[in-house]
Amino acid sequence: MSLFNYKFSKQFLANTSMTALALAVSGVSVSAHAQDEGAGALEEVVVTGFRQSLERALDIKRDSANNVETIVAEDMGKMPDLNLAESLQRVPGVAITREGGEGRSITVRGLSPDFTRSTLNGMEVPGSAGGLDSSGGVNRGRSMDFNIFASELFNRIDIHKSPKASVEEGGLASTVELFTAKPFDNPGLNASVSGQFTVDNVASESDPRFAALVSNTFMDDTVGVLFSVAHSTRTVRQEGFGTVRYTSPFANGQSWADTSGTTINGTPDPDTNHPEYTQGDDPLDYMWTPRLPRMDYFGNTQDRTGVTAAFQFRPTDRLELGLDIVGSELSNDRESYNYFAQFRNTFDEITPTSVTLDAAGRQIVAGTFQNVTPRSESRGQFSETTFLQTVFSGKYDLSDRTVLSFMLGNANSEHDEEQYRFNLTASEGHDFTFDFGADSNIAEMSYGFDILEPSNYFFSGPTLRKDVVDRDNTTFRLDLETEQGGAVFKTGFIYNDREVDSLRYNPTEGTIDAPDEVTPDLATSLTGIGIDDFASGLDAPGGFPRDFLIAHFDNTIEAYGAGQFTPVPVDASSWNVQEETMGLYGEVDFETRVFDRPLRVNTGLRIARTFMTSSGATEDPVTGEAILLSEDNAYTDVLPSTNIVWEIEEDLLLRANISRNITRPGLGSLSPTVTGVTPINGNISRGNPDLDPMRASAVDLGLEWYFDSEALLAVTLFHKDIESFISGDEVEGPLSPELRQIVSNYPAYDPDSPLFEPNAVDINGSAWFTSQPVNGDGAQLDGVEIAYQQPFTFLPAPFDNLGMIANYTYVSSEANFGSVVSTLPGLSEDSYNFTLYYETDRYGIRGSINGRDDYITSPNGSNGNAQEATTGPTRLDMSAFYNITDDLKVTLEGINMTNETERLYTTGPLGDMNLVREYNTTGREVYLGLRYSY
Repeated sequence: MSLFNYKFSKQFLANTSMTALALAVSGVSVSAHAQDEGAGALEEVVVTGFRQSLERALDIKRDSANNVETIVAEDMGKMPDLNLAESLQRVPGVAITREGGEGRSITVRGLSPDFTRSTLNGMEVPGSAGGLDSSGGVNRGRSMDFNIFASELFNRIDIHKSPKASVEEGGLASTVELFTAKPFDNPGLNASVSGQFTVDNVASESDPRFAALVSNTFMDDTVGVLFSVAHSTRTVRQEGFGTVRYTSPFANGQSWADTSGTTINGTPDPDTNHPEYTQGDDPLDYMWTPRLPRMDYFGNTQDRTGVTAAFQFRPTDRLELGLDIVGSELSNDRESYNYFAQFRNTFDEITPTSVTLDAAGRQIVAGTFQNVTPRSESRGQFSETTFLQTVFSGKYDLSDRTVLSFMLGNANSEHDEEQYRFNLTASEGHDFTFDFGADSNIAEMSYGFDILEPSNYFFSGPTLRKDVVDRDNTTFRLDLETEQGGAVFKTGFIYNDREVDSLRYNPTEGTIDAPDEVTPDLATSLTGIGIDDFASGLDAPGGFPRDFLIAHFDNTIEAYGAGQFTPVPVDASSWNVQEETMGLYGEVDFETRVFDRPLRVNTGLRIARTFMTSSGATEDPVTGEAILLSEDNAYTDVLPSTNIVWEIEEDLLLRANISRNITRPGLGSLSPTVTGVTPINGNISRGNPDLDPMRASAVDLGLEWYFDSEALLAVTLFHKDIESFISGDEVEGPLSPELRQIVSNYPAYDPDSPLFEPNAVDINGSAWFTSQPVNGDGAQLDGVEIAYQQPFTFLPAPFDNLGMIANYTYVSSEANFGSVVSTLPGLSEDSYNFTLYYETDRYGIRGSINGRDDYITSPNGSNGNAQEATTGPTRLDMSAFYNITDDLKVTLEGINMTNETERLYTTGPLGDMNLVREYNTTGREVYLGLRYSY
């Protein structure tokens, strides 16, 4: 992709189609614009690029009634970044979450992805995909997964950080509006073809990326057509170390088998970790220990294809009709391999012979142990996400001052994922040693036997399942706008019918038969599948293992007889939510004067009515038959909003907003059945169909100084008072009789099931954590955004080609999560974005640094940890171009140029520790491309 795109006006040559075909085959890019027949031969060149896209976005922000940030394509269908989320991260207040090295979701002003509502061509996007790294999973919520779309399909993104009545409710953090290109955006013939391939990543694959667009208008620009296509292949290799959280024998309800002969290096401080400690107890039982110290490998092969088609018709000066079609298909084959020593739930079988404690005496940082049972887990997840949206829209000028517009659309997204997880468990316990002395994030580990010999293992408890998440949205919208007496009045109605169907499939009965032994044709190693440089991107210590035994997927699936699945209506992940919403709004825009200076006012009221039906099933504990459950809920919200923009001076604007908005409950939270059971950890969660939305009152106050051409310095203060914040009400203790009956039916408790887990938590015991979402006490959120943008045209040549974009956001929050008071999940108190660019007609380069503080991912931690969190990353992305000739251009784009690692951690029993949970890297990705202009 390049930073400049040349448009040429000339006669359309008869051999254009042959020229385009030749360029497509060569994998380069062309952009041409033809004048009508009979036009002169004079050629006019208009240069566009990153700087001009910034200028256009700034103009949109300045003229907007509410607080809007805009990202504009440098040319038709050419966003300035390889990924939409990576474009959004440059916006003040926006932080992104990357999975497998690629942006997947966004956090706006400290609120998690579910608080951002995303639309495509005017209607909500039901876009979800599966996880791409160790922490990701199937998205069953409201948030959009931006990685399902290629960035080349879009030419504009608007981010509404403060609402107005004409923008549909639901985005308590923001509303992100995506727009694809339309032929009337740029009349005449336009064509572009581009090609790129990867030249640097950990996977050492030369992945291709291709995009093409063609549009034209006919019949005096009354008819327009546009087609675009984008395809990319992406191979990701993520490798690292993990502990899968820390815990202690005491927190696990156990004790070490025998510590009478244990050598202890350091002084234990059991009281700090566990005030329950009493004199005479074994202090080592209270030391914090890795649950599953392991080597991690995650490999993804991703293919993404997107297409758009747009048709516009303007039969009269008063009537314009449009049809927009967007389709996308994302397939991802993910193979995960983990080799871990099992401490979880087996402490009473393990004897520590020697341990070394940290300086505080709370954590075991090194040790040698007897009778540890290692296990290799091989997991294959093979998924496909398809998306199709069709939108029919139009507008009709009832008069010179009144316009009637409408939109009718349907969007469907289906995510289909099969998972095969095979365990190779050591036949007996062995000696095991780990040591964090050389690296606090990666342990050196050794085992008392040959971990690559298949005969030392047996197959145990596979997980074989299939998940299908089907989303369908239908939207109808009608808007009327009229100008009277210098004011613009708007009113409108919108209706949405949304349905999400989540269905779990289990193996078809009679198709699973575990092999009697682990033979060489069923088990291989990382080197056996071509990964002969495992951990090369980690800078791991010398004692970190570089190879381990894994299952051979194809042969093991065949040996088990797996691959056939049957829907399971009674399951935690099988549910249906149907939601109908109706909205009615009235809004007025007018201008007045205060102290003889212009004051623009946008004020309005939105009324939203929501009807929800959720259904699922649970199993009758006596007959075993499915009991269908269905519950309804309805609520109405009145949502006022007022935006004012006061021009204190010609280039100095005071912008203010006071408003009320909602975010509806997460879809998975609305199921009437049990939504999650983890017998091995003793965790159980339930849905709640009676949840109300999260409602918030918000105030924004900002000062924007447009102190020079294309320049801005802005400061915005914001406050949100979130009522009825949804949080989990977690209770530790025995299960209720109803829950015991439900849990007893899980295959983990059936000795005859291949999914039987002998170490599962006792159904009748007290080591259970039961959580149910509830509308809690609320949350407060306060923050400030500072933004600066300027081209340095005031500098002497050649430095006058420099320019900068920079922003900083500080957010603080306090929320009640049951008995826990914490910051909001996903909130980094400090985040910043900095982009420096240099552009000339011949060449250009830009680098973008994005950083954020650590953030909590789970305020209610697992396995005795107070919280779970992620270390805030700082990443550098870059883009460059060079015009070899006036027609030929080479481009270079890079993601994560500094090879930033991803680090997850837990905070221990008191929330004051920083214990590595996952530490891995995907390396850097660099794309080389060509663009040819004719």
